[in-house]
Amino acid sequence: MQKHHSMSRRDFMKALGLGTAGVGAAAAAMPAFADLDDIMSAGHEQTVKFKRAWYVKERELGNPTTEVDWSQIKGHENNYIMNSTSGALYAWGQPLVNEINDMSRAHILEAAQKKSGGHIVQDFALNEGCGANGSVLFWGTTSSSYKNQNGLAKYQGTPEENSKMIRAAATFLGAYSVGFAVLDGDEKKICNVVHSEGLPIVWEAVDDPYATSEKFVVPNTRTLYAIAIGLEFSKELWRHEVGAYGAGQLRLAANVDRYRRWCLLHSGLQKFLNYLGYWGFGYPTNSQARGLLPSGGDAILAGLCEGGRNSNTFISPEHGMCQGCFSMVTDLPLAPTAPIDAGIRRFCKTCGKCAEACPSGALSKEKEPTWDGHFDVNSYQYFTDKSKPYKCISPGKKDWHTDPTACRRFINIYGNGCVTCMGTCTFNTNNGAGIHDFVKGTVATTSLFNGFFAKADTFYGFGMTKDADKDKWWDLSLPVSGINSTLTAYDGGYRKTGS
Repeated sequence: MQKHHSMSRRDFMKALGLGTAGVGAAAAAMPAFADLDDIMSAGHEQTVKFKRAWYVKERELGNPTTEVDWSQIKGHENNYIMNSTSGALYAWGQPLVNEINDMSRAHILEAAQKKSGGHIVQDFALNEGCGANGSVLFWGTTSSSYKNQNGLAKYQGTPEENSKMIRAAATFLGAYSVGFAVLDGDEKKICNVVHSEGLPIVWEAVDDPYATSEKFVVPNTRTLYAIAIGLEFSKELWRHEVGAYGAGQLRLAANVDRYRRWCLLHSGLQKFLNYLGYWGFGYPTNSQARGLLPSGGDAILAGLCEGGRNSNTFISPEHGMCQGCFSMVTDLPLAPTAPIDAGIRRFCKTCGKCAEACPSGALSKEKEPTWDGHFDVNSYQYFTDKSKPYKCISPGKKDWHTDPTACRRFINIYGNGCVTCMGTCTFNTNNGAGIHDFVKGTVATTSLFNGFFAKADTFYGFGMTKDADKDKWWDLSLPVSGINSTLTAYDGGYRKTGS
């Protein structure tokens, strides 16, 4: 028989050590939660019929509200529909098609020149980006001799205007969080020096980037800016525990899905920037990983997240550990976003759940991070050639230094990977219940209750999904891609401002 865990909001507040007055005020503002198991399971029973609002009624099969005379229905030659070129030619004939096309081009050019509503250069650029087909190019197509197809001048704006524009465009194209950094001074040091295909990345005094069979060249003649992008994962699938045969194909699908989404976002944002007249250094051809920047470092510097106990990952206040970070570098001037402190790194000192659960023993169990990166090759059991220098991690960070050789070995042996650290992370909770925002707010303000919150997370049953329960995912009613895309939406009626 399953044990049900109950705690009233008043008891929860008392456990935090708040006084009677504080309990009354806070409890009144918090939503009721009596039974976590009921909360987790409520509304998740799925059938062949997908869930609709109560007022949506079903009719008989084959009997829609649009009346149909089935005696007249037959297969249609759909090459004659009017949203196709062949349909237009069939209905209008070539002379009228040519006339209408000329009128269309003239109207678009006139609207562009007059900057009519919906026809400024960034509007055209977004439309261009949405037409991207997912092709991956390292920097796109723009050269120093810029000219777009509508003859519009190269876009110009302040760094603040540009950052706001890029965030809006990237979010529309699929980004869940967007931040910015200036690649000058110390920040430029984090740039990668080797292309994922093994060629060196070098900086030269040239006008445009170029590539040869020996190197990839980035111009150092102007300041470059980093766009940090976060894509959330399906938290349900990332909670699948490592069983006898790994985490399973469903969990693997949740990981691979980020690259599918990034491929379209990558080419779309690149085309957007190119249309405006700027570069978009993304990821190399035929590779969706390891671009010009280490995405994790970029994401931390640009304020998307904080570094956690697993030094190979990062934790976001909104998405927790279940996110993938990517980057794009541009010469469009951008206003940087500052690094954040949401109390996450302090929480990691107390929690340590991921290290305790790690099946490969790759995560540090020390309370405090250290400058010691353990660069002694003898420290690593699975670094086989001790005559080589250890290059699997980079120096310069005070961190809990994960052993990537042990982690990767475990992942590769099972084939289906391992995400135990991400699945068990205390911040890997869904955000439907208001109590989670309260807990995060407390963590950001004080570390006094961190130990209690870490234990409460375990007590309430958050964490990994057992092998026997993994296939129940097929019966769940979840948002698109298993992701709550409204977490950072404050306009359009999706969320109350300040909530």
